Amino acid sequence: MIEQTFLHAPGVGPMTEAKIKEQGYHSWQSVLQAPENLPLGPRTRASLVQALAHSQHALAVNDIAYFIEHFAVKEQWRILAAYFDRISYFDIETSGLSFDAYVTCVACYHQGRLHRFVHGENLDDFLDLLEEVDLLVSFNGSSFDIPQLLHTWHIPEFPCAHVDLRWQCYHDQLTGGLKQVETELGIMRPQDLQGVDGAEAVWLWLRWQQYADHAAREKLLRYCAADVLTLQMVTSALLRIKGVAVQGPGPEELWPLLNT
Repeated sequence: MIEQTFLHAPGVGPMTEAKIKEQGYHSWQSVLQAPENLPLGPRTRASLVQALAHSQHALAVNDIAYFIEHFAVKEQWRILAAYFDRISYFDIETSGLSFDAYVTCVACYHQGRLHRFVHGENLDDFLDLLEEVDLLVSFNGSSFDIPQLLHTWHIPEFPCAHVDLRWQCYHDQLTGGLKQVETELGIMRPQDLQGVDGAEAVWLWLRWQQYADHAAREKLLRYCAADVLTLQMVTSALLRIKGVAVQGPGPEELWPLLNT
């Protein structure tokens, strides 16, 4: 799918792309093999050939950041499809929404394993894990999760490429928050986590901090981890909507990870 679009090239919009494909060009390679017959002016033709040559090289060397930079947000589902087997998913919880709120925990599903990080215990270890990540996916992370963590660690940017799944869903008419998207896709959380939301996550952290309530701590970590595992299922569903046949773990494989 990623090699079948030209929309990331300068001067190429939907109408121009349609004209290119009507001429029989359906992939980067087909353009690079015979650019002389492209139905474009010389400057647009030259810029397209240059962009596709750079794209082909980026794909060969797994330069995911190149595609994040050059693909419009509504086209970044193609990146998810191309690198589906290498995606890591993450989510955070915070102590509230005030100016002095801080990150309480992070969950990350990476290479088939569920990792948990907790404020005051091992939160900085998540930054080390990011060094191993090729492509990171969140839901609304661009606006919330990533700025919170950048502030926590006083760093300018994450060391890996990132796609915000919220906007991929939005462009496919899957609107609202993550739980609303789950409902639209028929994804059901474990019984004990149904109805738990961000406000309760704040309360659970306070219970842990003030009363050393281990049950509250465990429920908070399960809730955060459930968000992350849901992202895997939502990504799979979204790509299937786009006509991409992906084989990802389903709920019967993912939900038991909450107990590990």
